Amino acid sequence: MEILLTILLQPHVMVLIAIVVVFYALLPERRARARAKAIAEQSPALTELAAELGGTLSGPGMAAAWSPRLQHSKYRAELTLDFQRGPWHVHVTEACNPRPVMSDNVVLHQHWIEVATMPLPKRTVKLEFFELSFEDGFVHVVGQGQVRSDELVFLVDMILETLDLMPGVEPRDPTAVV
Repeated sequence: MEILLTILLQPHVMVLIAIVVVFYALLPERRARARAKAIAEQSPALTELAAELGGTLSGPGMAAAWSPRLQHSKYRAELTLDFQRGPWHVHVTEACNPRPVMSDNVVLHQHWIEVATMPLPKRTVKLEFFELSFEDGFVHVVGQGQVRSDELVFLVDMILETLDLMPGVEPRDPTAVV
């Protein structure tokens, strides 16, 4: 025990310990700055897309998922784009992981595409490019990475065309009580 105490009290060891403590203390702040930067870079593209689609964009503090499963995700909603395509109400959310990963400073993103439907039994339908999850009057697709505004409309249209072909799947207003 005395040897360990002697080693730990060496000036260079104490400096090293202090550097490690400061690094881990500042890690959450760096992650927050990285998230803020990602939101700032993404907002103009999504604001323009929202205007083109006649939709609305909500930022941090107001962004949230529709479906309960995504609301309880480990990812936190940062941006939400709501719009209507024909009779379908679409809700696109960009989310990031709020928990720091000690080994790196990378902010991981997911995007969720949700469509309000009449309630159907809980099920998952695997398709070639995505997986549709039905639950609680919503169908959702989870994608990795940030929302790419140049690909979003194409992906949403693919999802809606698939829903149009599925028997028993009907659109609904997400604010309607079911």
